Amino acid sequence: MQRSLILILGLMIVLLFGFCKQGTKEKKTGSENNDQLSISGYDLKHPSQSWKLPEQLKEISGIVKLSGDSLLAIEDLHASLYFLKLENSNAAVTADLPFAENQKDKFDIEDVAMIGDTIYALWSHASIFKIWNWRSKIQSKEYSTFLDKKNDTEGLAYDPASGNLLIACKEESGDEDEKKTTRAVYEFDVKNGELKQNPFLLVQKKDFKKFVADKVEFFPSGIAIHPISHDIYIISTRGNKCIACYSHSGQLKSFEYLDKDLLPQPEGICFDAAGNVYISTEGRHGEAAAIYKFGKAK
Repeated sequence: MQRSLILILGLMIVLLFGFCKQGTKEKKTGSENNDQLSISGYDLKHPSQSWKLPEQLKEISGIVKLSGDSLLAIEDLHASLYFLKLENSNAAVTADLPFAENQKDKFDIEDVAMIGDTIYALWSHASIFKIWNWRSKIQSKEYSTFLDKKNDTEGLAYDPASGNLLIACKEESGDEDEKKTTRAVYEFDVKNGELKQNPFLLVQKKDFKKFVADKVEFFPSGIAIHPISHDIYIISTRGNKCIACYSHSGQLKSFEYLDKDLLPQPEGICFDAAGNVYISTEGRHGEAAAIYKFGKAK
């Protein structure tokens, strides 16, 4: 009888210990469980290739992958298009084409997109520059929108599903009915040269709770659309270095923290035709700016 009682008590202790251990694991925050998170299968901790950038692109802020080993980039300080050749471990500037007069100490050109042979560049004060005939005598036209500098427009991407452009706001959403922490993505009608009034997508803090227990501060700094799935990828660089993936209908599908040592200031994001993702980071702490290529996790 006594021996049976001891066995029963021992079994209860083992079960209780296992339960407590399991509960402790469940209380870990999202950042602690980051190894278990994935952004639609991409391995964003181990780039398959990387390229250091020259000093003139230390503040790189937007990228578009072109065919072959070419890439188009812009940077904060000057209204110029930079065409790059991606070599073994470095990127060389093959052309530097100014497209607007720089009347400010810092112009804040934040992102770039391309539709056919037409290039679009985004100013942080919510103007869009349409640029054409860049192979010979470059021409450009500036389109104003109802957004302004308080919205801090930093992300621009071509949407192949609609043929229009998407613009991501880093600060105020521009929607009075939304919380101050909500960020917005708007759609720019290319044919009419106008920004559609209602947000195309809303980035809301409450949605991140489905993926991480941490308090996520999300400030969009770049946006790209997957060429095959048409999912929308948005990176954030202030506070949290992270990336969120949304369906084209605006539902948050996945979330992941970025390696802040690898990507100290992620500002640009784009895809190639095969679906590989490229992320650019500004130079920090004496290091050169860089572009990283990431493939699917194996």
